[in-house]
Amino acid sequence: MENGVPQGGQGAQKSEKASVLKLVMSWVGGVTAVIGLIGSLSGGVHWLATHRTQRAQLASQMAVAATQMKQQEYEASVHSYGNILKSDPLYAPALEGQLDATMLWVDNFSVLGKEHDEDRTAQAAGVLLDEIMPILDAGLARSTGSRAADVQAHLGWAHWLNWHIAQREISHLAEQNLRAAVQLDKTNPYANSMLGNWMLQNGGAFPEAIEHFNTAVASGKARSLVREMQVGGLLDDQVPGARKELVKSVNDMRKNGEPLDNDEKYRIRSFCFSTLNMEQDNLAESLSAVPEDDAWKTYLWLGDNRDDNTDPLARDFVYATLLDVSGKRAEALQKFRLLQQNPRSKQFSFSDRIDQAVERLSKG
Repeated sequence: MENGVPQGGQGAQKSEKASVLKLVMSWVGGVTAVIGLIGSLSGGVHWLATHRTQRAQLASQMAVAATQMKQQEYEASVHSYGNILKSDPLYAPALEGQLDATMLWVDNFSVLGKEHDEDRTAQAAGVLLDEIMPILDAGLARSTGSRAADVQAHLGWAHWLNWHIAQREISHLAEQNLRAAVQLDKTNPYANSMLGNWMLQNGGAFPEAIEHFNTAVASGKARSLVREMQVGGLLDDQVPGARKELVKSVNDMRKNGEPLDNDEKYRIRSFCFSTLNMEQDNLAESLSAVPEDDAWKTYLWLGDNRDDNTDPLARDFVYATLLDVSGKRAEALQKFRLLQQNPRSKQFSFSDRIDQAVERLSKG
């Protein structure tokens, strides 16, 4: 056929073109897939970098909050944990960290206010407690066992602060929560020590309050707070037996090497062992609380690390009384007679008691 292309040749050309086109499309598809893979990898790398940055920022924020709590900046720590929870409200470590900081804040709660300006102090306390209570309520809802008892005890104490300082609720809410905490955990140190203190401040049964303190001490936990509640509740309490229990507690603290600041020592010594216008029965109660040797060592320990201005004659009078209550009548009589013979003893308020002791012991 002149100037013509055979049919077979045209089919071959079409087939060849189709093959080339298929090859090109395959190559384009491969390139697209590679580009997609690169994009995917790039996005993954970006996500990992972002995630790593976020985790580093979170770790840094958590570290700041923990450091603030360790440095006793409890309010600041609560706020720092709160900032973390704004972006992740269910982040458990931040939730529990904030709860711990809040309970420590309650343990150390104070409000700076001008003296005799109770209204302003109450208002300031109310603002802080409005922040504290929802955290404790939420913490109680998610806690169980002894942890729940810890939280409920602190909630009870917060209610007490809300009544006692903020002056805006009824006091029985504190007792309800504290007793509920004891029911959750019979030996809980927070619940028992706080309930014991609350009872002494509100006219509760003295023997029951002492049982709660003893249970809290026996737990061996939260010792600093337990002693603060125990000593704070007994100090200046005029109920018969309060001086005895206070001396027993500080005697244990001395023997165990537990800390007690100098101002507190001075106040306890003045309350339990003062020779100024103190009833002789009260002094005798204090000195008979523990064995003779312990009583004398504790009396001296309470005068340590402070400018002790106790007159030697006053100290001798306390020692003579200690011998008396310990049943060492002859030795006590000898000490009282020496005091009676000292002209300076007439300058002291206990002069009449010296004469009375000499007369009583001389008859025996």
